[in-house]
This record gives sequence, C-alpha cells and structure tokens, in this order.
Amino acid sequence: MTPGAADMNLLETARRCDMYGIKVHQAKDHDGVSLNLAVAHMGVLVFQQFTKINTFSWAKIRKLSFKRRRFLIKLHPEGYVSRAYYSV
Repeated sequence: MTPGAADMNLLETARRCDMYGIKVHQAKDHDGVSLNLAVAHMGVLVFQQFTKINTFSWAKIRKLSFKRRRFLIKLHPEGYVSRAYYSV
C-alpha cells in the first residue's frame, strides 16, 4: 500500500468513528443523571455512558451560558429561519 493510500484509509476509518476527535466532559442533568457533554463541529453532543442521546445543532442554538456550575443551552423557537447577510 502506498503512503497516500494508507493516509486515505486512516482518514476514512477515523471519519466512521463517532468519538474520534471528541473530548467529553462530565455533567449531570437536573435529575442528577450522569451525562457527558462534548463540543464538536456539528454542535453540542450529549452522551449517556458513551451512547449519543442528543445533538444540539449550532444552527438551532441561540445562546450558551455557564453560571455557578450550571450550563444552559437556549434554542431558537420552532420555525425560526436563520438569515445570513453577506457583502462582497
């Protein structure tokens, strides 16, 4: 196998791994259940014993806040349409 093919094989294998490049942080929900939170390119991921149970997409997140050991994710309301303005 050529070095280029080996690199492509490694990248393809890493792409298929759900936890590749993700650093999890321990947390608890409001009921005291242990969870793991991770920040990834797609948004904020929520894991329970390394099983993904929820994903908060960056497009749906309105605000992230952290105050007195409490982490809060505020989402845009249903039907919210994001508008992007670009100038050239």
